[in-house]
Amino acid sequence: MLEQLKFLIEYQILENKRAMLARNCEEAPRRIAELEKEFGHFEAEFIARKADHSHAQETHRALEQAIADLEAKIARSKKRMNEVKNNKEYQAILREIDDSKKEISSKESEVLEVMDKIETLGAEVQEMEKALEERRKKLDSDCLELRTGMEQLKEKLERLQACQKEVEVKLEPNLLRRSNFLFVKQAGIAVAPVENGVCQVCHLNIPPQKFIELQRDETIMQCPHCHRFLYWPGHEAYCLSEDDYGNL
Repeated sequence: MLEQLKFLIEYQILENKRAMLARNCEEAPRRIAELEKEFGHFEAEFIARKADHSHAQETHRALEQAIADLEAKIARSKKRMNEVKNNKEYQAILREIDDSKKEISSKESEVLEVMDKIETLGAEVQEMEKALEERRKKLDSDCLELRTGMEQLKEKLERLQACQKEVEVKLEPNLLRRSNFLFVKQAGIAVAPVENGVCQVCHLNIPPQKFIELQRDETIMQCPHCHRFLYWPGHEAYCLSEDDYGNL
């Protein structure tokens, strides 16, 4: 067994777990932002519906006041009828009273429509207010759960990074530098298994002689195509998996 190759495989497994934990840590704030955005949309809809309800109530009050003003106008007009001196003035007041009555009738129809609207909007606002409170409680609960989970992930990440440091000091400096370079340049994968003469990451064949040398386990080799470090899983010593680091 090549001890340095085993360290490289361990380093890769730890890097895989580190990358996964880092992504999960980033997922929590993104999910919290999504939940808050969803809640914000519903809250904005509730506020808009509440404003519509308030506006309908204001419209109702304005119509009632307009009707009261018209009724007062009719009363004044009737009073003036006792003071007119000719038929022309009398007829003018009658037309004025008739116009006011027609306007009252129109506004009373509007009042009925507005009252129906107020009733409908009032019921919607009341229902949405309850739903908003339930959503707020769920948002708080979900965000707390996500933040708690994120803190736990961060703790795991710290333990894993400490374990990575332990492996780093075991690796030869040159191998460590090359591994870190490959992590950056090769999508976080610096070590690849070879099965049936094929690199299992880039999926290209390695020369037959190289595969034979790899099986002999005499030197650390790199893929001639993707330049990742290679190992043959046929050696039990190299058959490590992420399950071996499940407690991290």
